[in-house]
Amino acid sequence: MRILTQTAQIPITDLHQWQPVADGAPHWLDIADPQREVLTTLGLHPLVIEDIMHGGQRTKVEYYDGYLFFVFYAFAIESDTTLRMQTTPLYVCVSANAIITIHHGAMELIDVSWQRWHGARHTQRVNQGVLLHGVLDTVVDSYFPLIDQIGDAVEDLEARVLSGASPAQLRSVLQLKRTLLEFRRHVAPTREALNAVLRGDLLAFDNTTSMQIQDVYDHVLRVIDGIDLHRDLLAAVLDVHLSMQSNRLNQVMKVLTIASIILMANSLIAGIYGMNFAVMPELGWRWGYPVAIGGMVLLSGLLFWFFQRRGWLRADDI
Repeated sequence: MRILTQTAQIPITDLHQWQPVADGAPHWLDIADPQREVLTTLGLHPLVIEDIMHGGQRTKVEYYDGYLFFVFYAFAIESDTTLRMQTTPLYVCVSANAIITIHHGAMELIDVSWQRWHGARHTQRVNQGVLLHGVLDTVVDSYFPLIDQIGDAVEDLEARVLSGASPAQLRSVLQLKRTLLEFRRHVAPTREALNAVLRGDLLAFDNTTSMQIQDVYDHVLRVIDGIDLHRDLLAAVLDVHLSMQSNRLNQVMKVLTIASIILMANSLIAGIYGMNFAVMPELGWRWGYPVAIGGMVLLSGLLFWFFQRRGWLRADDI
């Protein structure tokens, strides 16, 4: 645990060292790897403690006994090749005179938020709304590099699929769709949570804080729009791939059909001269066999020329 102020980070082992008051520091308590006993000592509601200890909660904001309880998520791409999304929950409790951030393991975004607050210590008025905005804004801003990274991956996959998709590339498209689906599943409820805060139904903030949270809300909308755009692009890539596969199949069927027509014409000649009748023209003619073969070749050439002349058979098809 540590106390975060505008001037320093103070590690603590005893919660009695943290006595938040309305008009002075310290008022920001950061807890990594929370224990149930610690959360109980802070006086958090049992339902809040259960949510924090068990995890797996959806993004939300709830009101408990004079404080707001936020559940937000930070994201990271585990690997540029697999494009799997790693999610890290962040729990925030904010009241009129204190803010508590809770997370499992170290979280770089908390340090970034503190650095921003520390850098503006001479110009920024200290209140819980400013701290809440700083934390939420840092979390939401971390989504934009992920959107850009996913966008680059979508463009790369689009180019590779159009040039000829392999099974590995198609698996990458499907994995990226699952990543975007998981991303949206956690980000989309953020819109409703921030909207509830902006309405003032849960905890009243001043006008400055409301404007700052409105800015975070706008950023969330941009992130959701980016996710939806990339999902549509991936769907379009799959549609293009299926269309190309269907077109290739049609081309193959066309070539096979033309080849069968040419062979059928030759089979007609061979079938006529293969009939076992006693009296047939050219049966005793010494040039009958070469003429029959030549007729087959000539007929095949004429059919091939005819199909090319009509545009039904091109070099690419062959």
